[in-house]
Amino acid sequence: MVKYSIFISSLIIAVLFYSGLVTAENRNHFITFADKSALVRADGLISSNPIKTSLFSSTYRATFRLQKVYTENAVFGAKGDIILYFPCEIVESLYPGKLYSLNHKSGAFLIENGVCLSVKVQKIQKSGFKDSFLVNEVCQSDWREKSLWGKFLRFRALCRLNFKRLMYAWGKAGGFLLALLSGSREYTEQSVSASFRDSGLSHILALSGMHLGLFGSLAHFFGKRAGGRNFGDALQLAAVLFFVWFAGLSPSLFRAFLAALILFINSALRMNRPDSLSLLSLCFILHVIIFPLHVYDAAFMLSYSSLGGIIIFNKMFKKVYPAIVPYRIRNSLSDSSAAQLATMPVSLSLFGKIMPQGIIASLFVSPLVFIFLYLGLFGVILCLLLPFLSGPISAIMNILYLAITKLVLLFSFNS
Repeated sequence: MVKYSIFISSLIIAVLFYSGLVTAENRNHFITFADKSALVRADGLISSNPIKTSLFSSTYRATFRLQKVYTENAVFGAKGDIILYFPCEIVESLYPGKLYSLNHKSGAFLIENGVCLSVKVQKIQKSGFKDSFLVNEVCQSDWREKSLWGKFLRFRALCRLNFKRLMYAWGKAGGFLLALLSGSREYTEQSVSASFRDSGLSHILALSGMHLGLFGSLAHFFGKRAGGRNFGDALQLAAVLFFVWFAGLSPSLFRAFLAALILFINSALRMNRPDSLSLLSLCFILHVIIFPLHVYDAAFMLSYSSLGGIIIFNKMFKKVYPAIVPYRIRNSLSDSSAAQLATMPVSLSLFGKIMPQGIIASLFVSPLVFIFLYLGLFGVILCLLLPFLSGPISAIMNILYLAITKLVLLFSFNS
């Protein structure tokens, strides 16, 4: 009874939000006495990972937590969040292979989650860009190094920067692995990203439970053998926390993190393991409470609908595919079919089309991507310990990357 109560509660919440009866509001909306259209400068803190976009001749989008704002003649207090669009040459000023950006008037700044900035801005006067500004120049950068949290955030930013430098040395395969492990797509080929989308495999490039599960399962495997179940559970949670800390809280990652946290608490208290549907429903309810605006994010909708589809429709599709098909293949086909069925309304609403070939494509591409991720993780560790192995590892990774991209291109139906 409890199982269905949680599921029905999550279903009611989803209906309320997606029918428009209930609207999620930004808890950190921009408040100031200044005329927003007259702002020329803003001081505050970057509170999200900069994400590359194709908007405004290629920019990086980031959330900015305000402290104060400026007009031509006055300074005003401010609170809440705005959206900043940084020119690529500012964000990429320290990235490997992007040295042209050092010529920008702002100079070289590490633009990452946690840095305090003073920036010259210009209001975007377009519909759909509420409280959004273009950055013209970075005037000042400060990591608040006197605080422990500031040092912690700076350490994270430097880790991400150095990881980008290592991945850049691996060529195209490094750019692909960078996207899979950190969500940064600066070095991912645009044609490859388009092929993943057109073949119904865009979820592979998005940070999700697949990536988190890989980290967690590896940590649990070694931890359980080293110190038993409790140590394995603790090490698994630590690995999950590290991955989320490093990659950032995307909606699909936060869903996976909530599930891992609930299972850890459940295991620590020696309670019965919750069934998959109840666990997903509870994660949905908690997610909406903590980050209500995520309900409008494509990653949120696709993540929950695909997993819900697998849980609800998997057994039905197993009966559809003949028993002569090997179990592992039949199970993979059933999962893909169930996910495609559940996400069909979302895909039609967001993208205006569906990609049914993703059912077959996942069967071939997903195992290769898992191998690529495992080899990449071990390769990174080896390169950190034995840097001279970077060349051979890079060659192996690029061969596997070529196989993956050729397969994806085949299923995208592009020449």
